[in-house]
Amino acid sequence: MHARKAFTLIELLVVIGIVGILIGILLPALGKARGSALQTVALSNVRQVGTQFETFAGDTKSYPQQDLGEIPASLPDEVGSQGDDVVTIPWYPSGIVIATTDYFAHSWMWPAMVAPLDEWPTYWETWISPRKDQALPRLEDIDFGGELRAEDMISIVYANGYVTRPAYWNGEQGKVNFGLLKEVRPHDVRYPSGKVMLWDDDLSYIPSRDMPERVDGLLNAKTPMAFGDGHAAALLPSDASEAVENVMTGETVKLHNTKDGVHGRDYD
Repeated sequence: MHARKAFTLIELLVVIGIVGILIGILLPALGKARGSALQTVALSNVRQVGTQFETFAGDTKSYPQQDLGEIPASLPDEVGSQGDDVVTIPWYPSGIVIATTDYFAHSWMWPAMVAPLDEWPTYWETWISPRKDQALPRLEDIDFGGELRAEDMISIVYANGYVTRPAYWNGEQGKVNFGLLKEVRPHDVRYPSGKVMLWDDDLSYIPSRDMPERVDGLLNAKTPMAFGDGHAAALLPSDASEAVENVMTGETVKLHNTKDGVHGRDYD
């Protein structure tokens, strides 16, 4: 009779051990590959939003911006009773109105300026970071009692320099000059390949255990960004040029508060 061939218990344990070691080696690599793929999606998102902004600027001759006290044509006149120091916009879904005295809320209010409300469901996935909650924003989603953060609403942040004249950011302002809170035109951007317009402020594709801390208001990790010339890149905000103080808010945030605004540059 022929003896039956089979694994011994020791051999089986050795095989299981080897498989476990291989899994331990491969899982981090697979995780990095997936993270890299999702970062590519985030880069595509900011690039697509940048294209929306360029289309808007081509049609209106300026980048998205709402003047203080200006009432959008889509809203009823009675909304204007809220005051001349208010920025007023429609918000999704139709019928909701947001009014704020924070002029720099443009950083997250921009969707209401670049796309009609009924088109938001079409664009929404490009406005949020991969893995972020897919739900469209409602009025009750906004925390008006606390700090208004783009991460509460959308992922892609619009740089403050694109809603103010360059002189606002010369670093020598002693007080707020409201005359400089004005739209920026495409030809105002002196270094479009070096001036950031938009960036992903969530990086939701990074596992929570690996999520970096915020340094000066920005996540300390390679961040997908779109520039004034339409190209996108993942760069470290910490490598950007030093910021100047926003005299209205007292904040100093890179990418937002670039020296000389759109006359300056964030990266060489």
